[in-house]
Amino acid sequence: MAALFLDEACARQLVTMEDALAAVEEVFGEQGRGHVVNVPRVRAPVKGGILRITAAVLSYRGYYGVKVSSSAVFHSNAGRMFCLYREQSGELCAVVQVFAMGALRTGAASGIATKYLANADAAVLGVLGSGRQARTQVDAVCAVRTIREVRVWSTTPANRDAFCADVKKINKINVLSVESAEQAVRGSEVLITATTATAPIVHGAWLQPGVHINAIGANYEHRRELDSAAVAAANFIATDDTEQVRYESTDLAAPVAEGVITWDQVHSLGDVVAGKLKGRSAREDITLFKSLGVAIEDVALAARAYEKALKLGVGMPLPDLTR
Repeated sequence: MAALFLDEACARQLVTMEDALAAVEEVFGEQGRGHVVNVPRVRAPVKGGILRITAAVLSYRGYYGVKVSSSAVFHSNAGRMFCLYREQSGELCAVVQVFAMGALRTGAASGIATKYLANADAAVLGVLGSGRQARTQVDAVCAVRTIREVRVWSTTPANRDAFCADVKKINKINVLSVESAEQAVRGSEVLITATTATAPIVHGAWLQPGVHINAIGANYEHRRELDSAAVAAANFIATDDTEQVRYESTDLAAPVAEGVITWDQVHSLGDVVAGKLKGRSAREDITLFKSLGVAIEDVALAARAYEKALKLGVGMPLPDLTR
């Protein structure tokens, strides 16, 4: 069977947020049961930017995959490619453009973290950031909790207001554009941080008891969204890869260096989804999911896209490389 090329437009049509949530929940559960291997992200400098390589094996689905992308300094998304292979034969199944899918799977990971860690009646959502990643974060959280109010802050008022109008139109809920990060954080029952901040924008003193935090923006050494007090306030901390988090998350590495927390307090979300760990023990607990965006999520979504493409007869066949 010829491999398929799934371009950005095709991938968008094939994988919905519903698909992404189901795929990510499944893959985290299998991660907790030891049936997947995630290869922590490798970064290398290239002229004008950063090369990023990730890979993962999903033995329970019979696939593995590799993603190669570059930093935004190139001002193009054309190079964000994912290659999906069959585990048993090594056969190339699909080459997928994954710019939109990257935001979708990151949103879905926070959605699943919210499903397992937030209070069941959490209804007020605070959002720091108003970019592409923030949009799928809101969609995912709204899919797993009945959100009645969203409070949004970002550094550019025009972008913030446009984002609020879009969320209100699509999700049919009350959306407020607020003037400070503190206004977005105080009183929120679920909090999303999706920024490029290089210094903390969330302070522990602002957090309401019982809040669940999805921190997704700071996955480079020079970025940080949470101060040490915010991390120390968390009764339970989860991440999507406990090895990768040690060198990619200053949000956690700084408090560890300060002696505020230890790495033993940072758990795998997969263990929570698999039922090995209970993330939330009490209504007043503060829970934190430090999202990195890992390759097991990419393979899970790419496999769904590929199988749907076969069923629907879409995608561009590539030359037969087995000859």
